[in-house]
Order: sequence, then C-alpha cells, then structure tokens
Amino acid sequence: MVNRSKLNILAPVGYPWDFSGPRHSKNNVKRKRFVPFNRIRGGLDGFTVFNPVDTWSSDLIHAFNRIPLNAKRFVIGYESHLPRFFGNHSGSYEKFLYGQLLSKRCKKIVGISRYAQNNFIEALDNADLKDEERSLLRGKLDIRYPNMDIPEWNNHGPVWEGEINLTFVGNHFSRKGGCTVLRMAELAFEQKLPYVFNIVSALQCGGSIWTDPSREEFYTPYLRLLSLPNVRHHKTLPNPEVMKLLERSHFSLLTTFADTFGYSAIESMAKGTPVICTNQGALPEFISDGVNGFSLAPATTQGAPDWRPDFNSRGNADFEQLFAGNVERLATGAVKKLTQITNPDQYANMRKAAHNTAKDFFDANTASAYWDELYNVVLDRK
Repeated sequence: MVNRSKLNILAPVGYPWDFSGPRHSKNNVKRKRFVPFNRIRGGLDGFTVFNPVDTWSSDLIHAFNRIPLNAKRFVIGYESHLPRFFGNHSGSYEKFLYGQLLSKRCKKIVGISRYAQNNFIEALDNADLKDEERSLLRGKLDIRYPNMDIPEWNNHGPVWEGEINLTFVGNHFSRKGGCTVLRMAELAFEQKLPYVFNIVSALQCGGSIWTDPSREEFYTPYLRLLSLPNVRHHKTLPNPEVMKLLERSHFSLLTTFADTFGYSAIESMAKGTPVICTNQGALPEFISDGVNGFSLAPATTQGAPDWRPDFNSRGNADFEQLFAGNVERLATGAVKKLTQITNPDQYANMRKAAHNTAKDFFDANTASAYWDELYNVVLDRK
C-alpha cells in the first residue's frame, strides 16, 4: 500500500503521450527519454527501457506503444496495435511481448480509440495464446480518447461568406492527403470558387513512407500546384501559430490515406473548426458527415478495407494509378461537399457541433481524472 499523497509516475517524452496522458494530474508525472531499440535494430519497436534511476524513484510507469522492460508495474496506452512487432514476425518475439502484457507488472492496457481496441482483439484472436490468456488480456483492456485543453465556446469565428479558408497540417504530405488538397485547390480555381488553401507541411512524400508511391517524379504535377494563387504554403509554423490558423479557418482538411487517429482533427474541433476527413482509422468515431464536418469514403487497396499497399510494389505504374485515382475521387468529393453549404446558419451549426464534440470526447480535465483514478486503483490506493 502506497501512503504518500502524491504518486511518482514515469512517462515517455513524445508527441503521442502529450495527447494520451493526463495534462493536469494531481500526481508527479516525470517525462523521461527511453531507449529507442528500433533505431538500434529494425523490428524492435515493441519494447523499451527507461533509465534505472528514474524507474527506481517511481511508483508506476505509464508507457505508450512500447512495453517497458524495467522491473516496475506499468499501465500502457497505444494508438493502433499492441504489441508492436512491425517488421519482426517471429513467433518467439511475439510470444515474448505478449508475455510482458500477461505479467503481473502490466496492470492496464488502454487503447486511444475503438479502432485501437478492435485491432488488439483481432490480433489476440490470431495469436498463439491459450484461451485463459486471451481472457486475461481482454480483462486488462480499456479505452480512453486523447485529450487537450478545450477552450470555452467562442461564437466569434469565421462566417460562411466571402473568402473561405481551408487548412491542411501534416509533414507526411502525401500520406495525410496533401496531394488531394492541392487538387482541390486546382478544382476550386478552375470553378472560380472563393476557397483559399493554407498548407503547413515540410512536404515529405514517397521514399520510405509506406503509404506513398515511391518515385519522386510522381509528385511533380501535384507540387507544381503550390504556385496557384489560392494556395498559401508554410514549411513550418510554431504550434501556437498553427492553432491560430485553425481558429481562423472555416474547415481543416485531413483527407488522409492512413492515420491511426489524426491529432490535428482534435486541435481543429477544439477551436470550433469542422473537419473534412476520410472515413478511416478512429476518425468515424467522432466526425459525423454533415454534422461536425464532412467525411469521405477511405482509400482502399485490393482486398482490404483500408489502404494497405505492398511496400515493394509502390514504384509500379498500377499502384501509382490507384493512388492518383483516389486523389481525384477525394478531391472531387470534398469540393462537392463544400458546395452543399448553402447558408451561414448551416455552417454556424457545424462549428458549434465540432466544439461540442471536442468537449464531450477530448476534455483534458475529464481525462486527467480518469488517469489519476486508474493510478490509484492499480497501486491499491483504493
């Protein structure tokens, strides 16, 4: 039994934990670096180790994605799959990782969405485990959505008249839907629609990004569209500036080919800015078409419900044609959705609904109370 008033919680640094962990914990949360084993050897992304000194002075580890091997009790959040054995499908490695989750050290497994929960259960059904082991792991499973500080509702945002601002944020430009956004800009320019497209991206395309056509030349026709008069490109902006841009925008754009969640959608809706997205990953769980945003049918590869290309076939002409076809479909569909807004009141209702969704799903205070309660429970403080 732990008797001190505040617990010492050890957690990793990194962008995903910023959204998934408690922002306003009543306990002492120490953010520390961990050993990135996947950088030492590919395929070892499933576990990690913290500095023993940091671990020794902690009551509990709150990990994310990577299972901590330190001899300390832990809870672990994850965004898509757990355990992670991407690129390492040996049975012994998978068994080892599941063994860590089955151990008494692992107190809770928390997916950030129902999408994540379903992936975990599907993997369990296919894993080399006993029925009682599957039952034990299901009993440890829970869901807690990401969180951020949601400002109070401000009804002084943009109205649906004059210049309409649409904003895309994402360094993985092609994967996140940047080619679609540029094609939308071209269609809007041709149709003389009053849409202006703000793009915040380092324009990372192709290469080793698993979703993308690998040939650099494939992107040339799209990237030329950055010079259109209705496109404003920023290679990078500080996060406070991104948040101001989202607040001034009529919609944010996440026409992504593959995302586990899409944190930019949360940041957008927190400001009352609806989202135009593809209906994939966790996005359908909180974006309702025509209510707090617009959704489009996801990009798919043959025989799959979503985008799962063969990594070694991404340079093929057939794959490039499939990718380009999806870009065209998504761009045409998104522009059509926007033209369905016929009056300012319709848009104002979407803004209010977007903010309400952010408050209901992603409020930081509610999430912090959940995590503090969980820490108490797993450490027998209740």
